[in-house]
Amino acid sequence: MSSSVQFSFIIGWIAMLAGGLAFWQMSRGLSPKQKHHGVAAMTIVFVAFASYFAMALGQGDIAYNGRDVFFARYTDWVITTPILLVSLAMMATDALSRLRTLVCALIAADVYMIITGLVGNLSTAPYNYYWWVISMVAFFVVLGLIWKPLAAEAVNGPNPGAFKTLATMLTVLWICYPIVWLIGSSGFNVISTAVESWLYLVLDVTAKVGFGFVALGAARKQA
Repeated sequence: MSSSVQFSFIIGWIAMLAGGLAFWQMSRGLSPKQKHHGVAAMTIVFVAFASYFAMALGQGDIAYNGRDVFFARYTDWVITTPILLVSLAMMATDALSRLRTLVCALIAADVYMIITGLVGNLSTAPYNYYWWVISMVAFFVVLGLIWKPLAAEAVNGPNPGAFKTLATMLTVLWICYPIVWLIGSSGFNVISTAVESWLYLVLDVTAKVGFGFVALGAARKQA
């Protein structure tokens, strides 16, 4: 592991820990009806903190097919991205149980996307690209569920403006992840591992800490 890659991981766990502490403070100002937003935001960043801390210590990767595979990233994503989707759904409606089928479908497609991405990362060419395509199909299912049935529910929800902002954030940021995967060490390898690590760091901090600030800011304005 190069010093630049390790430094990106150090910055990552510091950013996630700082975000978690900030969310804890913000959550104290939430009404009891909105506390679940704080729990989701803190869970997301503290899981990410553990992932980045492990990678900074050299415990989150394995040598496979002549390169480092950072499995800690996928462990993070398979836990945090479903919570992000649940958080988005909670912004769409106050009656989450009524959307349990939709939420389960979102989580299932999301987990499938992450796992097939990991399989691709553990594969050599051309099989890695096959798995990337399969993962992308699941990703488009996730986007379809967000922008069709969930968005339709959010129109009459407690905060349609915040939902649209958060859904747009997730869409734009999550589109960038498979691009980095494809041009990085998992795919065509046209960027260095250091650049790849820093790109993932920016995406992770924005998608987790940034998302949390927007979600909690919106929740604090609700009754």
